[in-house]
Amino acid sequence: MEYFKTYLTCPLSVDGIYTVHYFEYTKDFAYSGEMHNFWELVYADKKNLLITAGAKEVELEAGQIYIHKPNEFHNIRCDGKRAANSVIISFDCDSPELFSVAGQVLTADEEERKCIGNVVKEASSAFSTRLSDPYISVMEKAEDSDFCCEQLIRLNIEMLLISLIRSNKNKKPLAIKKNSTILAEITDYLSENVEKKVIFQDVVKKFNLSPSVLKKIFREQVGCGVMDYFTRLKIDRAKEMIREEKYNFTEISERLEFNNSQYFTTVFKRVSGMTPSEYAKSIVSKSR
Repeated sequence: MEYFKTYLTCPLSVDGIYTVHYFEYTKDFAYSGEMHNFWELVYADKKNLLITAGAKEVELEAGQIYIHKPNEFHNIRCDGKRAANSVIISFDCDSPELFSVAGQVLTADEEERKCIGNVVKEASSAFSTRLSDPYISVMEKAEDSDFCCEQLIRLNIEMLLISLIRSNKNKKPLAIKKNSTILAEITDYLSENVEKKVIFQDVVKKFNLSPSVLKKIFREQVGCGVMDYFTRLKIDRAKEMIREEKYNFTEISERLEFNNSQYFTTVFKRVSGMTPSEYAKSIVSKSR
C-alpha cells in the first residue's frame, strides 16, 4: 500500500514574541502608556486591574483577558486600593481571526489559564531576562534553557488564542470535571479564611469528607496537599500586603496567623524563593 502525506494547515501562527511579563504591582502602580505594531495580551491574575484601550477604560477582573490590537494606545494601572498581578504577552500573529476577540473582555477557562501559566513557566526557562522587569525591549535567551521551551511558549500561546476564538464563536458550556465543584468550594473557603488559622481537620469537618478523599482531590487536581495550598494562599496574601504598604512584616505575620515573624520569614522564603525584604525590593513600584 502506498501512503500519501496530508499536509496540515495552520490558520493561526505566532511568529515570534516581544515580551513575556509577570508583574506584581503595588496598589498605586500606574503605567503612562504606549502603542506598538504588534499584539498584546493582558491577563489579570488574582486582583482587578484598570486598563486603557484606545479611548476607553476597562476594568479587568481577576481571571479575565484583554487583547490589544496592533497600534492601539494602551496603559494599565491599579485602583489605589489593592495590589494586583498581571501576565502580559506581546507577540506577532497574522491571523485575521484574532480581530474577532480583540477589544473584548474575555474570561479565561481552566485550560486557558493553564496555557497562560505554561507560557510564564517556559519563558522563565527560555530567557535570562527577569519577567518582572518592565524596562526591557528584548528578551535575552538563557544558555541553559530546558529542551523545546521556546517551542512550548509558541504552542501554548497558539492554543490559548485558538481556544479564545473558538469559545467566542461557539459559546458552549464548559464540561465540569469530577469533584471540581467541591474543590471550588474548598478553595473558596480557604481563600476567604486566609487571614485565619485553619488546620486540615477544620476542612475535613467543614465539608464532611474523609481525610483520604480530601487528600486525593487535591493531589489529583491541584498537585499539592491541602495545607500546602493554604500556605501558598497566605504567602500570596502576604505579597499583596507588602505591595499595599499598609503593614510592616511583623504586622503581616500576625494578621496571617503565623506563629512568629521568624517563622513567617522562613515560610515566605521556602514558598517564594526570597525573604520578605528581598521581595519588597523586587516589585514593580514606580510609575512609568
